[in-house]
Amino acid sequence: MKTLITTIIALSLGITTAWAQHTATSVLHNMPNELLPYINDNQMDEIGKFTIDNDTVKIKNELNGTSTVTTINDDFAKVDLNESSLMLIKLLPVNDSTQIVCLVRTVKTPVPESDVNFYTTSWKKINSRFNLPDTHDDEEMVDAMTQRPDGMSEARFNELRDYLEPVIISADIPEGGSTIVFTMSVPLTTEKERNDVKAILRQKTFKWNGTTFKMY
Repeated sequence: MKTLITTIIALSLGITTAWAQHTATSVLHNMPNELLPYINDNQMDEIGKFTIDNDTVKIKNELNGTSTVTTINDDFAKVDLNESSLMLIKLLPVNDSTQIVCLVRTVKTPVPESDVNFYTTSWKKINSRFNLPDTHDDEEMVDAMTQRPDGMSEARFNELRDYLEPVIISADIPEGGSTIVFTMSVPLTTEKERNDVKAILRQKTFKWNGTTFKMY
């Protein structure tokens, strides 16, 4: 908890730009090349012209593919980088003058797998999970995403947990709220095994409360 409070204080002192000056459009436009390597400045300008009245904005990226902004508003952006990659940006309020950026990147094939990170609005990495589970910690994620139903033996529960390797987690940020939803995939199984494993899988939703995420 001390570490989290220290992080929030540091953010509050380090970011002095008014909250109202930051929107998903402006944050996306200022995203550094290392985080978005195949969209150049001119293409970013095209994205910046997106308004809520538009349905979508499609741009030709530097990989000769198409990147599509499907949603963007004051605090949320959804960008299909290409056919197999998705990016979500969510601005989370810390106080009246400070926001942080939650960035979710998802590889959609062969099954969705996500990476979740946090940044300041000037795209400096924040080394905190804000109480979210670490999607790269297999043991933590299996413990978080499974539950033994009443009446199921411990042996059967452990047998079904073995089907969860490799551990693959996808994350979604539903538009219009401040929640993040984690879902576990079960790729290397038969249809029957997948159906059996559903009995122990639990989708997890976390809600931002202004300082951290809480189980929702």
